[in-house]
Amino acid sequence: MDERTEVLLGRLRDQVQNAKSVPMSASCMLNRKETLRLIDQTMEALRQDVSESRRVTENSLATLERAQSEAQLIIKAAEERAAYLAGQTEVMVQARARAAQLQAQSLDESEALKRETDAYIDQRIAGFEAALQKTMSQVQTMRARLADRSNLDANDTQALPRLAI
Repeated sequence: MDERTEVLLGRLRDQVQNAKSVPMSASCMLNRKETLRLIDQTMEALRQDVSESRRVTENSLATLERAQSEAQLIIKAAEERAAYLAGQTEVMVQARARAAQLQAQSLDESEALKRETDAYIDQRIAGFEAALQKTMSQVQTMRARLADRSNLDANDTQALPRLAI
């Protein structure tokens, strides 16, 4: 409450307290004009106090909102800076170097394993090819013996054609 309002309310209280008493009652006699003037002045002072309070409250809320917005911007900037700095530390640099080294090592190992697998498969296919050639050779030998034994010749229509390998 403003000092002016307090002074006016104090004068009004003094006026009521110092007023002439009406005999044999709790009532008192006041100067109507002076009392009404004090009440009007007090009401006007209270209106001004309330208006000023509202203005201060609105300004305070606007200032608080601005401060909160600025605080959020500052926090966001600080978090971004912290993330950047964390990415630049020696530990992070070493970790990235180690990760690159492990990646290269893994690629080398996978290539070696791929070559080893291909060599194994080629070896197995070569063995299969040799077995097939041996089988083909045996089949050709058997057919030749059958042809000699039964006098089958190349012009015989009952004989199957020979494969040229």
